[in-house]
Amino acid sequence: MLVRDIAEALGAKLDGDGEIAIDRLVHPARAERPSDLAVAISPQAAAALAQTKAQAVLVAAAAPPPRSFSAVIAITEPRMALARLTALFDPGPPHERGIHPTAVIAPDVKLGADVSIGAYTTIGPRSRIGAGTTIMPQVTIGADVTVGAQGLFHSGVRIGHDCRIGDRVIVHSNAVIGADGFSFAPDLMSASAFTAAVAVQRVHSLGNVEIGDDVEIGACSTIDRATLESTRIGRGSKIDDHVHIGHNVSIGESCILCGMVGISGSVVMGDRVRLGGGVGVGDHIRIGDQAVVAAGSGVGSDVAPGAFVSGYPAQPHARSVEQHLYLGRQKRLHDKVAAMASRLDELERIVGRTGKK
Repeated sequence: MLVRDIAEALGAKLDGDGEIAIDRLVHPARAERPSDLAVAISPQAAAALAQTKAQAVLVAAAAPPPRSFSAVIAITEPRMALARLTALFDPGPPHERGIHPTAVIAPDVKLGADVSIGAYTTIGPRSRIGAGTTIMPQVTIGADVTVGAQGLFHSGVRIGHDCRIGDRVIVHSNAVIGADGFSFAPDLMSASAFTAAVAVQRVHSLGNVEIGDDVEIGACSTIDRATLESTRIGRGSKIDDHVHIGHNVSIGESCILCGMVGISGSVVMGDRVRLGGGVGVGDHIRIGDQAVVAAGSGVGSDVAPGAFVSGYPAQPHARSVEQHLYLGRQKRLHDKVAAMASRLDELERIVGRTGKK
């Protein structure tokens, strides 16, 4: 790809030779050949430009390069530019086109045009795979599953029966969609109900999972099917690795769930919600549109739309910070109280001796 084509795709300013052919994006310190484009949008990478061997560089417009280059692409929104740039150079995981002969596909499965299915993949009866979708080796797709167009399912993905998955969905390795929910009778959280005489019985999961368009699900994440209806993930939401989403959960559009998030059953989450890494959400909680939950927080009560909460239990962030500040001051406060008590004791002894005279 030519430098001028890259600049045009990014809507960026180009200074210099636009005819240089680029075949690799690299950190400035790793540039080795004329076809490398040195990407320097962080301060650390920009510092390495002084010694780079690259002829073409991409920099933030606010931080011009320290020396001259054959071609300079200057961008104004680094993160958005990085997203577009990496998309230009990402061909996806290497795979063979078409259907591998070891794949086990039920006779009544309907496959769209240009579908690729890898080795030892299994697809159950009556399922449908949309046009242009790539299914890597050793994926299992159950019966009556609908998968949209232009999806990508990495090796080891497991999709249970009856699930519905939209267009352009990416599911990373070993994610499980449509396992049974963790639901038992009686109420095991009630001490009075959970006695030695109780036989724990599972509540069967008869519902499914529905995933909207443009969703991405990270490696080793799990999404449980609903008890009677659907566990839902809204269009454009992004889910990191090792995230668990319980049964009956409804997640809105364009939400961000970072690594190690755990969401209990029957949670309702609005649109554009952001959960930091390691957040835990109790069951039947409602989180409003555009709320933000800081990493490591434990959400045990509803979160209002637009709120920023943190801590364990989660509470308004300003209050959480205030409490941490006061905790840090406790030792000094205790020392002062102890000193005052010592002085008071001494005064009482003096007064006591004076009174006897």
